[in-house]
Amino acid sequence: MKEKQMAVCYDSQACIKCFACVVNCSVENRARLQRERGTGVEKTMMEKLPHLNYLTIEKSESGVFPDVKSVAALKHCQHCEYPKCMDICPAEAISKEDTGAVLINRDKCVGCQSCIDACPYDVPVFDRETGKTYKCIMCNDRLEAGLPTACAEACPSVAIFCGTASDVRAEAKERAERYEKVFGKKFIVYGAEPVNSHVGSLSYMTIAAEENADPYMLPENPKSGVSIARNVIKIGGAAAIGAAAAGIAVHVSHWKKHKEDSVYHHKDEE
Repeated sequence: MKEKQMAVCYDSQACIKCFACVVNCSVENRARLQRERGTGVEKTMMEKLPHLNYLTIEKSESGVFPDVKSVAALKHCQHCEYPKCMDICPAEAISKEDTGAVLINRDKCVGCQSCIDACPYDVPVFDRETGKTYKCIMCNDRLEAGLPTACAEACPSVAIFCGTASDVRAEAKERAERYEKVFGKKFIVYGAEPVNSHVGSLSYMTIAAEENADPYMLPENPKSGVSIARNVIKIGGAAAIGAAAAGIAVHVSHWKKHKEDSVYHHKDEE
């Protein structure tokens, strides 16, 4: 049986910072407008459409001159095993597909921005022009058609690669082990295994030197305060409802007993 679960991996060590992935992502999303929405070529290719940029670059610097390290990291949806954005969405506009991709249905999205608050990676972006939230869709349509993601297709150094989750995980771990032997330092495959119980494993993995985890936005224990608070409220609410029900039951029992005692008291007086 063919494996349905797919994955993408970004190898920061192999990346040459050409950012062809970012360009091709935008081009593919513009082509989707033409294919799926019938939007004209003029609009899709000539107008600024920021909500179609699912991959963005986050630059950071660390260290003290002259030992300064500059990092240009890719920011994108991690496609969590347990997507908190999906759990919190009141319109049920977010779904987890068989491929592993987490998608926002923009026709259902009400623009409440709850997913932004719930995401432990701070990924979804609200577009004021459309009134919708957007993020990387892991090229779910391309994966289902047997094609690579747009970012992987464009990468000249194969720093981004995709395939079945098991194949990608195996290739990523092999690369990390090879880098460790060559460079003599620890490399991680972020997301290949569950990151924590909050997000689980990731369908968009990242290979990076362990010392560069922070610059590449790979937190050791990502959590969303909003999601945690919501679960606490849900548990607390359930407990409160149970306590209220128990209180009502005690009150009713007491009232019935008081009523019975009152009736017998009057009979004795007669």
